[in-house]
Amino acid sequence: MSERARIDPALGLDLVERRTLAGLPGASVAVVIPAHNEAATVAEVVTDAHRAFAGLPITRHEVIVSASGCTDDTAAVSRAAGARVIEAAAGKGRAILAGVAATQADIICLIDGDLRYYGDEPLAASLLRPILSGIADATISDLYWRPLYPQLWLYGFFAPVVGRLFPEMLPKAGNTPWSGQRAAVRALWPAELPHDFTSDLALLLHWNKHALRLRPVIADDWMNPQRPKPDLMHDELQVLWDAAVADERVDEAARGPLFAWYDEVHHLMAQYRPDSDDPQAFERQILRQATRALPAGLTSMSEHP
Repeated sequence: MSERARIDPALGLDLVERRTLAGLPGASVAVVIPAHNEAATVAEVVTDAHRAFAGLPITRHEVIVSASGCTDDTAAVSRAAGARVIEAAAGKGRAILAGVAATQADIICLIDGDLRYYGDEPLAASLLRPILSGIADATISDLYWRPLYPQLWLYGFFAPVVGRLFPEMLPKAGNTPWSGQRAAVRALWPAELPHDFTSDLALLLHWNKHALRLRPVIADDWMNPQRPKPDLMHDELQVLWDAAVADERVDEAARGPLFAWYDEVHHLMAQYRPDSDDPQAFERQILRQATRALPAGLTSMSEHP
């Protein structure tokens, strides 16, 4: 075998004996809370957001509740808890865009209006600190999660598809890439988003493309109400497909086989039985089955630099 060419381990690095990352001390920060009929939980979220500012090297801060098509007392409860309230049309994407547009803050953090977080410090503080220190320009929470369904989404759907179409995104997104809890510098917030719950995935794709350092932040235990969204995975597959086509990462002819693959994997996910299946074993099985069943026509990043 011929001798391999040497690759310099410091290739392209300007090695210096000092810190080269630039922080953002004195930045202004806003926590935007999208909320649709969240009167039962939003006061706690607003209070935690205000607590998050303590100890951070910031000059100005605000908490904004983007009341999205609410028919309950979300707005009044939010004001009483110390938030500035803006009204937005129904739809999470609309709520996010309205909240971002309402602030001139240098860094914007999203926290869902129904989140109950049990960490020692507010989640917003954990998401903002890496950006303020300069080690990230966007963060997404890597949350400890107990119910199986989101893990099925990760192992049966997201990881196989993204691993084939957007493999560089997997290490950036952590174990809960679907999370709505995230933060970024102002320049990374897009002017347009889908109006529905696919807005979280659309944000992730946008940051994957434009953020220099998108990083997951390990978070603690939490809960929120479980609201079935039976068509969300299918809609997210369409978002991923559209982005891959726009980036010329996939041939149009692969759409039919990919969506047929989704129907097959969705059927496999529905086979889980909590009284007889071990959750971790089932996750591993779903990942193997879903990855092996991916249609061969999907291209890889090696063909699309």
